[in-house]
Amino acid sequence: MHPMSWLNERLGVGATVRGFLDRPVPANIGWLNTLGSATLFLIIVQIVTGIALALFYVPSADHAYASVQNIDALRFGALVRGIHHWSASALVVLIGLHVLRVFFQAAYKYPREVTWVVGAALFAVVLGFAFTGYLLPWDQKAYWATVVGTNVAGSAPIVGSVVIDLLRGGPALTTESLTRFYGIHVWVLPAVLLIGVAIHLFAVIRQGIAAAPRRTPLVADVPGESQRDRYAREYAAEKHDGHPFYLSLLKDAVVSAVILAVVVALALAVGAPLEAQANPNAVGYVPRPEWYFLDMFQLLWYVSGPAEPLVIFLIGSIGFLVFLLVPFIDRGRKRHPRQRPIATALGTASVLGVLLLTAQGAMAPVASTDVAATVNASTLTVAQQAGLKVFQVQGCAACHRLAGQGGTAGPDLTSVASRLSAAQIQQQITSPRDKMPPYADLAPGDMSNLLDFLSTRK
Repeated sequence: MHPMSWLNERLGVGATVRGFLDRPVPANIGWLNTLGSATLFLIIVQIVTGIALALFYVPSADHAYASVQNIDALRFGALVRGIHHWSASALVVLIGLHVLRVFFQAAYKYPREVTWVVGAALFAVVLGFAFTGYLLPWDQKAYWATVVGTNVAGSAPIVGSVVIDLLRGGPALTTESLTRFYGIHVWVLPAVLLIGVAIHLFAVIRQGIAAAPRRTPLVADVPGESQRDRYAREYAAEKHDGHPFYLSLLKDAVVSAVILAVVVALALAVGAPLEAQANPNAVGYVPRPEWYFLDMFQLLWYVSGPAEPLVIFLIGSIGFLVFLLVPFIDRGRKRHPRQRPIATALGTASVLGVLLLTAQGAMAPVASTDVAATVNASTLTVAQQAGLKVFQVQGCAACHRLAGQGGTAGPDLTSVASRLSAAQIQQQITSPRDKMPPYADLAPGDMSNLLDFLSTRK
């Protein structure tokens, strides 16, 4: 007996598969509807390549960077890491386009509200993968971008300290931090992802693929008819001249093959980036995140002061809450974009805003950290000049602005001596109250000179 016949006799696989592939779908299902399946395909690519990388990766601050270099040196190692890197970017693009297609076609409306909510949660999970995977190479970009990102997460009201303790395990990024990010990346988020994808797919199959919106419905209203019965008649009319589902799968396969070809080409031609090994004391390193976080990165330049991370956190949180509740905010029956002018306008403005911030973040020049060029050293004592050198060598300007130069991740130190005493400044350096790494191992002479220099900043 043929193996398939054996299985079919016991499980009825053939009838189930035929029923799934032959079921009719609306006739106006087009190429834009392939975005969801392409997203699922890239998730599978991420899982497969991620498992391969995990076999050789060492989640330790002492060995992570070397293990990544070792992966690149293995046969096909650099290719697999490149595919993982570029398919991650492609996944963010595809899931973003999929969400936009669903939003502008109002495919989140009855009876697909749950499908939208689960899909929105999956979008957040994908960004969570991007953020937690950031730190794993343990290079300069990974380290410092994660410092900034965890600062923002730690600014959450009430639970901020708990969140940052969970992510970092302490005031600075260490092996414990890396182990936690690795565990979240390869265990926690995949479990949430698989459950979410299963629910999402069940909802899509149960409710059917949403047809493209029409300005004029195919069926007339019937007085006293329930919303469910009216939807059933409308959807049946959409499928009347439809086609079997397997024809849509052919489009899905074509799009997925093209995306895979592009990802592999980028992996071969460009590869996955790897900067110098993470160094908490790097001179003047200014972090710049991957492109999908550039919009939030750019917002950091428009918001200043100690409340900067909190403001960024609130903007992101409120924006996601509105995104999650879209089906319950827009409850009208109309689905065509021209019949939903407010929703269409707000959606378009949001997309343009994100694109503008991303473009500005990509084109923004790296902040200068040459504080010495703008400080009049002739007015400083020998000890204060030595303190300025310590400020530069320790990379303080990577996070702190002083005399018009430096980063914005930490407080502006231009007039720090007018706010804090020398003892308070030292306390903040050695045992930070916020999320900056501690610098308790500075030599006593370097600490004294640094305090002398900062005391001039009034």
